[in-house]
Amino acid sequence: MRKKINILLGGLIAILSGCNTPKKAVTNPKVIAIYGVPYATYDISGTVVNKKHQPIEEAKVVVKGYNNRVIGDTLTTNEEGKFELRESAFPTDMINIVVADPEGQYKTDSIQYPASYEKAQEGRGFYRGECKIETEIKVK
Repeated sequence: MRKKINILLGGLIAILSGCNTPKKAVTNPKVIAIYGVPYATYDISGTVVNKKHQPIEEAKVVVKGYNNRVIGDTLTTNEEGKFELRESAFPTDMINIVVADPEGQYKTDSIQYPASYEKAQEGRGFYRGECKIETEIKVK
């Protein structure tokens, strides 16, 4: 009996306090939710040469960006010592280019460049722009 009275009183209090009245939905047109990951396009090219400015063929080139993570695949220089990378990745402040000679004639070397971005377009969301680097790397 006591249980039934408690249920009836609880229902009566809920009705009188307005718990069953419809509520107006709260909307805020100023709140915008955007999901995604920032990215940039990297266009990095160059030539690997020795001290005498002779091109080094089949040198391995690794381009690293944010948190020293590799951007793209490991590259191999052609017969003219040239390499080229065009890839999209997370934006970074510094680009680190690491060059290794698989034959072991030359020491592994690396060079860092500050990343500067161009051509970022308004309305492209998380796109930070394009980073272009053209370099000549001398190995010892």
